[in-house]
Amino acid sequence: MLRVENCRKVYDEQTVLEHCSLELASGSILGLIGINGAGKSTLLHCISGAIPVDEGTITWKEQPVLDHPEVKQKIFLVQDEPVFAQTENARELIEYLSLFYPALESELFYDLLSQLKLNPKQPFSAFSKGMKRQVLMAAGLAAHPELLLIDEVFDGLDPFARRLLQGQLAAQTLEEGMSSILTSHRLSDLENFCDEYALLDERRILHQNSMFQTQRELVKVHLAFDHPIDPAMFQDFEVLKLEIHSRMAQAILRGKREVVEAKLRKQNPVILEIFDCTLEEVFLAQLEKREELQ
Repeated sequence: MLRVENCRKVYDEQTVLEHCSLELASGSILGLIGINGAGKSTLLHCISGAIPVDEGTITWKEQPVLDHPEVKQKIFLVQDEPVFAQTENARELIEYLSLFYPALESELFYDLLSQLKLNPKQPFSAFSKGMKRQVLMAAGLAAHPELLLIDEVFDGLDPFARRLLQGQLAAQTLEEGMSSILTSHRLSDLENFCDEYALLDERRILHQNSMFQTQRELVKVHLAFDHPIDPAMFQDFEVLKLEIHSRMAQAILRGKREVVEAKLRKQNPVILEIFDCTLEEVFLAQLEKREELQ
């Protein structure tokens, strides 16, 4: 299990993370979401041990990550902006990484590159950003880490590469119990793939939950009445978002679907439609609710 406990990170007198805590069970895939600049990349780098936290602890299976190479070799970070020497190629990269990752499977790496139609002898100077990310993701999967961290997970990947690498990640999760933390500015990429999500905002994890539990606890409703809607009708609900347009309303409410539906039907709406919330809707509603409370 990954444990991030009460961590703080400061860059140039600017606090990026503070009182930041997170847990992830083995064999789980977590989507880390937050606005640009929230600190998602910093948190991934801290978890990988690439940079130290100023306060707090980060452990993998109860072992500290920082300054422990035997733990770091079980964690692989795929950065948003891969940094390669322009004259280097994928063959040289995998030979270098094999020195640090004893479980690395070169055969899997070359098989993935072959399916991606990437030449391992071609210098990175001839590769686009998307091609470089494909190489690094293939290397991360071939390293067979216990914990895989991917920043902007499917950014720059064409549909074939996305499907191939996503399938390999899912297979290793099921077969090896690998855990993953993924970030993406396209929340739909995470919603359809992750077991749970964590919202990073105000320098800490504000909310963490399973996707299944979130869909049980939050519902989106569309309502219509034969008279103008009084906002007071929602006073008995926990409202994350509410938009009223005369006789019609849209809302995101916290509560079990059956309970919410029963309470709303007592208001005798002409139309009542209930939907599951998307991850993007949950994300925006929680941020808007936070801003209202400030």
